[in-house]
Amino acid sequence: MTAAVIRRIAAACVTAALAACGPVPAGPAHPPNHTTVAASAKPAPQTVAPKPGKITRISLATFFPLQQTDAALIYDVRPGFSFGHGHIPGALSWPKNLFATQLAAREAEIRAATTAKRPVVLYCTDQSCPDSDKVATRLAALGHSVFILDGGYAAWKAAELPSE
Repeated sequence: MTAAVIRRIAAACVTAALAACGPVPAGPAHPPNHTTVAASAKPAPQTVAPKPGKITRISLATFFPLQQTDAALIYDVRPGFSFGHGHIPGALSWPKNLFATQLAAREAEIRAATTAKRPVVLYCTDQSCPDSDKVATRLAALGHSVFILDGGYAAWKAAELPSE
């Protein structure tokens, strides 16, 4: 391991130790370009629309201990071929273009994670990739609160962390 990797892991361990003392900081509740999204369609008269979920950015330093301890449900929303070339260990592939077809199965996973108090974290290729924003917006409209990994997979690789 390089000295830089050791420093990053040590910083993540300190963050994990601090998190054990209280709530895990997850960054601003609503970053400038992310707001709570309400469902756009009117509900049927006899149904109740879900309460909108929140979209929150999460730093790599905060995310790393969660990933290392399997304390988060992680979705890679990049195209499937990108996932096949490397992804964050423990992440599940849910490409943006398959959102609708996989939603029913994924919602069950998300509900189970929420019940277990495991945050749902989405990531894309890098900071400029819109896919995690789009999937997060759709999930928030369905009432799910999610986190987006700042910098995405590029940040993970830049930190020289292992990939599967």
